[in-house]
Amino acid sequence: MLKARLAHLLREPVFLIFITLSIAISVSAAFFAAEKQQEGFKVAVVSEDIGDLGEKLVLYILDIEDFSAQKMTRDKALRLLQNDRLDALLIIRDNFSESLLAGEFRNILEIFTSPSSQAPTTITEPIINGAMILWMEEFSTIRTREYLLEKEMEYSTADEDWQRKEMKRLWEAGAMIYVDKIELSGGETRPEYDNPLHVCIKWYCALSMFYLLHAASWVLELNKSGLSERIRQANIPKWKLIISNCLPSLLVGVFGYFIAGALGSLFTGDSLSKLVVNLIPVAIYLSALIGMTLFVVSIFKSSLSLMFIAPVLTFLSAVLSGLLIELPKLAYVLIWLSHALPGKWLVLTLENPIKFMSGSILCCAIWLGAGFAISIQKQQEPNKSHSL
Repeated sequence: MLKARLAHLLREPVFLIFITLSIAISVSAAFFAAEKQQEGFKVAVVSEDIGDLGEKLVLYILDIEDFSAQKMTRDKALRLLQNDRLDALLIIRDNFSESLLAGEFRNILEIFTSPSSQAPTTITEPIINGAMILWMEEFSTIRTREYLLEKEMEYSTADEDWQRKEMKRLWEAGAMIYVDKIELSGGETRPEYDNPLHVCIKWYCALSMFYLLHAASWVLELNKSGLSERIRQANIPKWKLIISNCLPSLLVGVFGYFIAGALGSLFTGDSLSKLVVNLIPVAIYLSALIGMTLFVVSIFKSSLSLMFIAPVLTFLSAVLSGLLIELPKLAYVLIWLSHALPGKWLVLTLENPIKFMSGSILCCAIWLGAGFAISIQKQQEPNKSHSL
């Protein structure tokens, strides 16, 4: 029965198309993630300042090596940011020079970031440092000029240039105090960019729900009294029937995972050993997903309605679980509800397997139990109607 079901899946064109698309999309996502990782953060800078300090800040930002900055117009930058082709946009307001010279630091800069960007901290700190450096340079030259005028001493343009060069040399030389950085183990860390291989795994696992829903459509066949009667006469245990129909889907899903991961590693340069390390979390996730699809398919009465709802459920599960994008920190209710989804535990387990593996197994057990229970009940319904 197991071999027959596996052969049936591999001969079904629709199922093979879903698998192939999942692999192709996940590998493409890994490729783009690797390119983004190499390029670094992309930041657009727009200066609307009517003074001179705005342009000085632009030049300072363009020299920062932590990210790639480019000066452009406001409309173009906003359009690129909306299309997720920028990680952040910095707008220097028109009152920047005036406010900075007056010692006012509120409402002089605007920073916009894309929802999928991990850039805010990385770009905010250097920009603030640049603004403070400009303020200290201007404040220093102004105070020096005022002091020398009080002493009836000359402060020429050459003196000001020399002072600015000395201050620049001081900034470039760095601080005179050095602090040893000690990282404590056990803390949660988040990379600036997701590992490209993890991106590949997440996309593949997110899309796998679509073809697993299609593969679980065998549950709908149990409504047919003829099939139900043949199963009853063959005296096939209910648990054996469910396992023999679900296990091939799991095997195909794991096989697809290795193909997608191997191709992703080939394009991104990641080690193939990571595929073996992440196999257990992915297998647990796919098992939980099989339980979820059994539960969902058992609710519907026809294959047509299932095909309509499958893309919606796949999208919602992928987004709410954080497989494709991270939920906003303020979405407390959605974050709390997402712990009921296998994808949420996959994301957590990929980041910290030791800490979250038990939660992932528990989520898998709950969904498998629910899926098996409703599938067994589905098998009993035709028998009851037939006896009547």
